[in-house]
Amino acid sequence: MNNNESTTELIVRAAAGNTDAMSTLYATLYPEIKRVARSRLAQAGGVTGLNATALVHEGFMRMAEREGLLGDTRVQFFAYIGKVLRSIVIDFIRSRDAEKRGGGATLLTLSHADATADAWLPAVDVAALDEALERLKAIDLGMYQTAELHFFCGMTIEETAEARAVSARTVNREITKARALLGAWLEIAPS
Repeated sequence: MNNNESTTELIVRAAAGNTDAMSTLYATLYPEIKRVARSRLAQAGGVTGLNATALVHEGFMRMAEREGLLGDTRVQFFAYIGKVLRSIVIDFIRSRDAEKRGGGATLLTLSHADATADAWLPAVDVAALDEALERLKAIDLGMYQTAELHFFCGMTIEETAEARAVSARTVNREITKARALLGAWLEIAPS
């Protein structure tokens, strides 16, 4: 990347399908993407057989297979990265558990983007959580997007509000509702 080319310009070019821009963007943001990957793996309770480097590389391969990126800002890029990494972890766990013929539940801990533990959902089965999120998506797409960006993509409330083009107050309200619904569906007692 030359000195005059910003990350935003790379994202816009990558979103338009420019593979050179995608490669440069990925190399430039690799440390941050790897941090997100480590966070996703930690949330999944330390998935054995999948490490942050492998997760990042698999994420790049999935993104490279598609024509361009979704979004054209840094916040949207990391929201997209978070979604891709989450889907890889869920696919990996489902595949592994299928090989075990219905092996034990995989635990997932959610935390706030600001790195403080969020005790509202201490640990759940990843597949059950994915089903609950799909149920949330069917009921309220905006609330689902907020939950996904905040809990899984690691975005702060302000970043989530910016990505969704809503107020921080709306994000707080949707997070509260999402916690209540997901907790009820996953049979988790409120804290």
